[in-house]
Amino acid sequence: MTDRFRLRRAHESDAEFARLTHHAAYRDVVERQFGAWDEVQQDGFFFAQWDPAATEVILDDGHPSGYCCVERRGDDIHLRELVVHPDRQGRGIGTWLVEELQREAAEVSIPVRLGTFHKNRALQLYRRLGFTEINATDTHVLMEWVPR
Repeated sequence: MTDRFRLRRAHESDAEFARLTHHAAYRDVVERQFGAWDEVQQDGFFFAQWDPAATEVILDDGHPSGYCCVERRGDDIHLRELVVHPDRQGRGIGTWLVEELQREAAEVSIPVRLGTFHKNRALQLYRRLGFTEINATDTHVLMEWVPR
């Protein structure tokens, strides 16, 4: 584990940071996969999912850089959401988080699972880290990493 990155529990006061991060990170994906960006609709999607009690803010040298939602469900670890602000992407934040989850999962011999949009560039990250596609919906690729 690096000292550079860490997680802290989200607070209700993080909602605006998370909303802006969500919109900045997803705009390109949404436009490529679905067409036009609708700010009101995206606000609705964000606030329907926003739960600070289930969310952690990702800090890079103390600076909020994104957020994640991880569900430890007993038979797997589900990375429900990983959102890194585009200005902070490419610094190893996503790799760090996913590798931490992989280490945790390997200790108890369970898989890490996630779903991501078909047009999300993060697919490259997940494939590089050993995830394989296990299913798909009209909108998402469902992926899994199984410890060896």
